Amino acid sequence: MADGKKSEAAKDPLYAAAEKAFAAPFGAIVELRAEDGDSLWVDGRQDPPQLLAAAPENGGPACCWRGPKETLQRALATARAFDSAFLSGRLAVAGDMSVMARLQLHEGR
Repeated sequence: MADGKKSEAAKDPLYAAAEKAFAAPFGAIVELRAEDGDSLWVDGRQDPPQLLAAAPENGGPACCWRGPKETLQRALATARAFDSAFLSGRLAVAGDMSVMARLQLHEGR
């Protein structure tokens, strides 16, 4: 992590879920904006993608996922969970939808 808070963030369930799910680069930055917590940025320009506790200085998010922290965690677990959260309105996605098409989330709990 760029800001030196990796040990604190690594204990966070959203961080752990994102670390498992974003295994392959996707050429952009995604912000996971928890309505009831701090945002987490995923820099998919890196291989493997880098998780950041603060917005990267060299680029803003191309895509933003917004919802309750627990919903974000669950959406990262499987494609079906993401689809369910998105279609039910519990998870909002804004920005460049081509980023979503490039994502290859690793499924696993």
